[in-house]
Amino acid sequence: MTIEAALRIGTAVPSLVRWGVTPDADLVYRTLVTFGPHTRRRLGVELSMPARRVDAALAELREAGSATVDGDVWSASTPAAAVAGLRRRRLRLLDPSAVAVSHRLVVDGLRARLGALALPVPAFGGQLTDQVRYLPTRELTRLRYAELLRGRRETLTINPEQAFDAESARTGAAFDQQLIAQATRMRVLGVPPADRDAFSPQEAHHPAYQVRESLAVPLKLILLDRSVALVPADPERIERGYVEVSHPQVVRALADLFEKHWSEGSDPNVGAVEPIRLTPQEQAVVDLLALGHTDTTTAARLRISARSVTNILRRLMDRLGVENRFQLGLALGAMSAATPPHLLGAASDQDKAS
Repeated sequence: MTIEAALRIGTAVPSLVRWGVTPDADLVYRTLVTFGPHTRRRLGVELSMPARRVDAALAELREAGSATVDGDVWSASTPAAAVAGLRRRRLRLLDPSAVAVSHRLVVDGLRARLGALALPVPAFGGQLTDQVRYLPTRELTRLRYAELLRGRRETLTINPEQAFDAESARTGAAFDQQLIAQATRMRVLGVPPADRDAFSPQEAHHPAYQVRESLAVPLKLILLDRSVALVPADPERIERGYVEVSHPQVVRALADLFEKHWSEGSDPNVGAVEPIRLTPQEQAVVDLLALGHTDTTTAARLRISARSVTNILRRLMDRLGVENRFQLGLALGAMSAATPPHLLGAASDQDKAS
């Protein structure tokens, strides 16, 4: 391996999992992009990964345009190129008109099955039946939503938008803060965002706020305490407002639909490279091992037991969800928390030559 094939020390590697890549493929990609070209056998040995998983990961990366093969040697594209390719691939999978079609199929199916759902779109709003109300504008919908939010214990939301305008984002954040303040449990199912690697509003880190992503959301939907539903009156013209439904069977069917798609969605944070702050002791252990020390000599330098070194590394592996020390080095290196062990000497030689 030549150092020219690897990243410079300290370069963070974006998580490809956020763009629909499996964790195995992400690990293989990190190995290739950090340490340079590898054979499939060498990848398996270094990652302690069975050959079938390595082959599946390489096939996935090749199909995504994130890796190429020359003979038996695999190389990775640059992180920028890999993310750009995955973004283009993912966005091609999203068809805005498909949500409108799915919306109508859901509504027609409920109407045919329950005989209780009618969603007319008159020129004016108001109470259509004792269980259906039409809110003819987005502003009236927001005002009504603010009324409905008070005292709610749970909200279930499906968002098919890949990006939000500034006003919608601001209003949505204010509503979410209100819900957090009143201890409402929130679950939001959306599509992968189009404009950046991860949409991470401040409220997304609150334990009451859960998010999953899917490429096949059925419609735009808000459910409040599984007793009231809000759906667009016209899925292709959101400015025509929403329909508020409180019919128990309809709301129950929509809640079941939400749960089905929620169970099939993915957690956007799984596999992501989140920032990590090492304790002074953890940092010292990682630095010494990266310099080539064994557990025993590291323990001697730090005046702790070798078992303590092993336990520190085990806890770090558990925190980062990796299976062995090589994978731990990849994860820490990707977050600039540590220098990948095998690159220290090569980096030093490179710096001397430059």
